[in-house]
Amino acid sequence: MRTAVLIWPSSTSATESLMRVYNLPVVFFDLDDTLINKDASSLWIRWRAKRERWAIVEALLALASLYRAYKKGRVTHWRLSNYYRTRTRGMTLSEYRTRVDAFFRERGQLHIYPQAASLLFAYQRQGSEVVMITGADDVVAQAYARALGIQHVISNRLRLQGEQITGLERPLCYGPGKVELAQQFLQERGLNFKDAVFYTDSHADLPLLQRVAQPVVLNPNPQLRTAAAEHNWPCLDWRTD
Repeated sequence: MRTAVLIWPSSTSATESLMRVYNLPVVFFDLDDTLINKDASSLWIRWRAKRERWAIVEALLALASLYRAYKKGRVTHWRLSNYYRTRTRGMTLSEYRTRVDAFFRERGQLHIYPQAASLLFAYQRQGSEVVMITGADDVVAQAYARALGIQHVISNRLRLQGEQITGLERPLCYGPGKVELAQQFLQERGLNFKDAVFYTDSHADLPLLQRVAQPVVLNPNPQLRTAAAEHNWPCLDWRTD
């Protein structure tokens, strides 16, 4: 039987809602608009726009194709791989890592929710395996995971030809693909979805929310807030704290 404890988030006001910590072996966290207050790709584009003209091309592609598809739940492997080919144009993997490290130091780390550290620590203290599961690429995801002390990362994986980035591997860490990758992680540990919690902000993650033992919506978009009310799922909103 599941049990839960309550913790006060650190560095917050006394009027803030308590956060539950569920006693389950694995806790999945989305990244964008969940552990951080923006999506990492938008932060990257804004950071890069101050340094390179090519960021304008990347931004136009993202706005014209990727973001609209995401809102409609229609992100495909081709769309996202094409975006990454544009995003990393002319870069080797090592060059991309260097750029991401600079991005994270100068901008990315500034957008981590302060409440995230308390919640992650509480789960780690009780012995749960904390897993970041995100549509961000593996280089960006690992930068945030290191800062947050998260050992396990499931993300979109860059496809390489030598040192050149040619797109993304399959399956995408998005929608049904995120469910597949989460299931693989659990099965490797002799576990299943009944052993997992999942925190996310987006309706695109409904397939995984509907599978885990304990779904929790965190900083939800309007579509997910509606779904949470329909399913009576717990809801946290750090944006209002």
